[in-house]
Amino acid sequence: MKLHRLLLAPLAVFGAATVLVRPAQAGVPFDYSFTHYYDVATSSSPSASGYGGRGASGGIGDGLVRIVNAEDFDPTQNGTVCAMIYVFDDLEEMQACCGCPVTPDGLRTMSVINNLTKNFGVNRGNLNAGVIDIIATNPNFFFSKPIPLPPQIGTLGSSGWVCDPSTSFSLTIGALDEGTSAVPGLSAWITDNEGNAPVPAASKALIKGVSVSEFQPVGPDPVHERDLFDFCLFLIQNGSGTGACSCGSGDSFSKAPQQID
Repeated sequence: MKLHRLLLAPLAVFGAATVLVRPAQAGVPFDYSFTHYYDVATSSSPSASGYGGRGASGGIGDGLVRIVNAEDFDPTQNGTVCAMIYVFDDLEEMQACCGCPVTPDGLRTMSVINNLTKNFGVNRGNLNAGVIDIIATNPNFFFSKPIPLPPQIGTLGSSGWVCDPSTSFSLTIGALDEGTSAVPGLSAWITDNEGNAPVPAASKALIKGVSVSEFQPVGPDPVHERDLFDFCLFLIQNGSGTGACSCGSGDSFSKAPQQID
């Protein structure tokens, strides 16, 4: 990451709104953080770091990110949790961030081109390839009264709870099973459209294919996790309207009855 950390006060953005930050739980699993690459155009245009170009192997079209919530353990938000999403180009620059609610057994679907890279923030950075980091958290702010919110903050319906990727969150997703094993709150997959250039490249067209792969769990790395929301805040506050990704389609808040054992 190449943005310099600024020690900013995120609460100043929201004035006197009521804010509740959920405390961290003991025994938090390590697989709350996930990462994957995206590549949507390097078969025709180079990436930021120079990979690809006409006739090269690489991405040839949009990717779809799908996130599901396999848990339903938190009655405060009817089991809805947050996918905090951070999008980088392949020069390690964070270019966009957003917080998106995912309901229990719900599906959130996002387009790489139309939702995640459309509003890049640093010098309108190269959109062709990079990295997507996702952190699964509880909703991290509660507003007692409705107020206008920046576009990177996802709301949980009219509940007052929100997913804010630009300030601290407690890493609490994952219910303990008999006190020994933990179950991750979110899982995510991405669809990649690939073109493989034959050898010699001039002899044939690209060999095209589609693959679906799962985001890989990573962590723990508290320094990196703090950098994510610090850099997101810097990006949003200094981006002149850029730097916010969007959450695509999916329910924002569960209305299903909550089962509590």
